[in-house]
Amino acid sequence: MRKQHVITISGAGSARVPALVGTLVNYKERFPLSKIIFFDIDKERMGLMEAYDRLVLKSYYPECQVVFTTDEDEAYRGVDFIFCQMRVGKTEMRSLGAMKQMVEKVRSYSKDTWILNYTNPAAIVALGLDKLFPDDKRILNLCDQPFSLMKSYSKILGVPQENLRARYFGLNHFGWFTELKDTQGNDYFDTLRLYLKNHDFKPFNAEQRSKSWLDTYVRVNKYIRLMDEYIPTTYMQYYMFPDEIVAESDPDYTRADESRDSREKEVFELCARAVGKDHMDELEMLTNSVFGNLMVEVAESVAYDLNNEFIVMVKNQGIIDNFEPEAIVEVAGTIGREGAKGYPFGNIKPYYKGLMEGQYAYELLTVESFLEKDYTKALMALTLNRTVVDPSKAKAVLDDLMAANKDYWTLG
Repeated sequence: MRKQHVITISGAGSARVPALVGTLVNYKERFPLSKIIFFDIDKERMGLMEAYDRLVLKSYYPECQVVFTTDEDEAYRGVDFIFCQMRVGKTEMRSLGAMKQMVEKVRSYSKDTWILNYTNPAAIVALGLDKLFPDDKRILNLCDQPFSLMKSYSKILGVPQENLRARYFGLNHFGWFTELKDTQGNDYFDTLRLYLKNHDFKPFNAEQRSKSWLDTYVRVNKYIRLMDEYIPTTYMQYYMFPDEIVAESDPDYTRADESRDSREKEVFELCARAVGKDHMDELEMLTNSVFGNLMVEVAESVAYDLNNEFIVMVKNQGIIDNFEPEAIVEVAGTIGREGAKGYPFGNIKPYYKGLMEGQYAYELLTVESFLEKDYTKALMALTLNRTVVDPSKAKAVLDDLMAANKDYWTLG
């Protein structure tokens, strides 16, 4: 049997946690656990799911010790892995400062604990953590969107996801697939590209997605009909078609509101039905085939030095030859006991390089503005962002952000 581990789920008030628990149950032979610590500073929100989480683990993982806590010392002491998905300020996501504090607290106990960071905005958090902790090789920044897209490609092509291998480059939420083959060397990229030009792109779990998410995928079709060299990540919609998205959006009912009224509501209702029960009869064990699988498969690959292939976020340092060495890029690579390693990509073409340089400058200036409390750098960052562009609009956005975030950060 493989060595057992102790993990902490940091941000255990997330509505994603019950499905993550189900995934941990399904992977118990591959990634066995002796103890799970659920940690959140919001005891009330975490408590909405506690009865359900405990019942699932009692029913299907009784050998695993379970702890719920709001004490960060109890959460971070003697832990092998931290699955971090905190959202400071909840859906408003004021994350970097709290991530800094978390890493400092974890490292006060151990330099060996692996921090698997799933906290958004992932690109800025990853770059910020690299600036703050440049020598810490046990922080892995993760994003499930490429993993989810690969699952959708698998369904379209009728090829098992585990057999597909991608070539990919970019920044987090800002990248392109350039090749797609199976483990036997069969090339599916042109087949997929042709399909996306002529058929609406739907995620593998389209029946579970809200309209705004389905629209996100269809905009990949729109992009490819204009430029079909590479296949973009779905988040490129915001940078390619910002005016269109703004025109369709309701500022009084955002995607966060949509999520609260659908997925979160359903999860909390299921969890409420677990209160007072001692068996799972008539209760579904939730799982998550994207977020949960990615987190657990990464932890498994690290723990047992499997060096399995993922789309990884790593410091460039020559992976993309003609791009900034200090940038955190997203490319195909492997994860093992030595962390994440990206496959060399070579040079990127001027169009993609130009887009990425602007986006990286935005990310870098955002991080520096936070660390230095510099208003001007924040203004420059927003002006560079393709969703803003106009410095007058950037100032209006920044001033509103400062007012909303005054309890979390200020700029001089």
